[in-house]
Amino acid sequence: MKRLACASALLLAGCGGSAGDLLSISATGGIAGGRHTVVVSGDGRGSCDRGPLKELPSDRVIDAREVEREAADLARRATIYPPLPDARSYTLRTKAGVVRWSEGTPGLPPVLPKAQLLDLQLQRLLCRP
Repeated sequence: MKRLACASALLLAGCGGSAGDLLSISATGGIAGGRHTVVVSGDGRGSCDRGPLKELPSDRVIDAREVEREAADLARRATIYPPLPDARSYTLRTKAGVVRWSEGTPGLPPVLPKAQLLDLQLQRLLCRP
């Protein structure tokens, strides 16, 4: 019985494999300038610009999972919203695909401003020493 429980636990854990990336958000340009990429892994950790992984607060991980889920259809269609001049540009990458847009683009689906806010929150947590 104990062996069966252990085998089930291994199957549920993915046989020891890594959790993989849940999503990444890259931002460039805009008034603030600069460029960065934040990544959230499936195991609740994140990194900035390929730096060390840091544990994330559970609410940020939940937000990342919501963004991934809500943007899935846009990502599958490789949606690109035309860039605006002098606006910050974003690229969201998930397992489903990629979405590109600029800050302030009219008519964006609500998930994209939500991704922008998540990017800002993650940047504050992950990109500062």
